[in-house]
Amino acid sequence: MNSSIFPFLVPITAIICWSVVSMVKHANGAPKGATQPDPMLQAALTQAEAHATRLEERIDQLERILDEDIPGWRARNAR
Repeated sequence: MNSSIFPFLVPITAIICWSVVSMVKHANGAPKGATQPDPMLQAALTQAEAHATRLEERIDQLERILDEDIPGWRARNAR
């Protein structure tokens, strides 16, 4: 083997290894520095989801009341 290529072997090997590792990480979908979700954040998200569900139920109930009391209100208020 020609000794003039030895200085280039280390950088070329490093670039190839870095490329392979990057492709494997990307293929696995593993984000850099992935950690376990924060328990407080998870609790806040759960609470927000429950609140959103209650609000949707209230809106549905109000729409039912309006449908009974004021037929056609949706058509008049459509924009």
